[in-house]
Amino acid sequence: MKHTLKKAALILVLFLGGCSSITFIYNQFDNLFPWYLQSYVDLDRDQKKYLDELLTPFFQWHRVEEMPKYAQIIGDLELAINDEVDIESITLITYNVEESWFRLEDQMIMWATPLARELSDDQITKFIQVLKTKTTQSEKKLLVRNDQVYQSDSYKSLRKNLRRFMGSLTKDQLDLVKITSKEMKRVDAERIQSRKAFNEKLSLILQREQGWEERLKKITHSDDLVDENYQSTYTFNTDLIQHLLVAILNSRNDKQDQRLRTQLARYKADINSLAN
Repeated sequence: MKHTLKKAALILVLFLGGCSSITFIYNQFDNLFPWYLQSYVDLDRDQKKYLDELLTPFFQWHRVEEMPKYAQIIGDLELAINDEVDIESITLITYNVEESWFRLEDQMIMWATPLARELSDDQITKFIQVLKTKTTQSEKKLLVRNDQVYQSDSYKSLRKNLRRFMGSLTKDQLDLVKITSKEMKRVDAERIQSRKAFNEKLSLILQREQGWEERLKKITHSDDLVDENYQSTYTFNTDLIQHLLVAILNSRNDKQDQRLRTQLARYKADINSLAN
């Protein structure tokens, strides 16, 4: 149930918005994240205080351990574009991005477990209800699309992310994006079913019967939650996107190359500053 583009955006959001906004977003995240969590569950004053205490080591770990790895990922991309980009380099970078996500997931579960002990049964019930409601909302929004709308949304998403790094794309590059978006297989129905299965499993775990904490720690690695067709479709789409990136990067003009290198250098410098 992993989506490369979504994960990359989540993990690397700290350096997708430009240098000045990276520091602001990251330094405000310890304030924003509790607010986001409270959109799922109402915490009392003592629980909010405990949440703040739990966040301190979590962000310390993230700054010290993970931020340098993000900088390394950017460094790997900088090296890759010094020569003709090959699919092996992009595949390795994608793998490292996903591994970063897995580590972040694991740490967030470990961090959230102590707070889950403190929630009342009523809070847990409402938390699960909100999860299921949000899944239903996503289902209605995503599955109403026909194939043409799905392809159009895929095209716009790919184009937007490429423009963020390289600026305006040429007609030939846009044609490549359009071809890729048309070849991508729909995965939204399987994604929703996977999310529903996750919600149900989490609901059972949070009944907090004996051994629930160990089961919670392993929930993000539950292969049984991933439908075989979903996983194969995800792999197919990932491969398409990786080959698109190779083609776009190898067809970039001087202006696009300068913008890309400037963006990457700014992101890496800002991340190194935050890590230190």
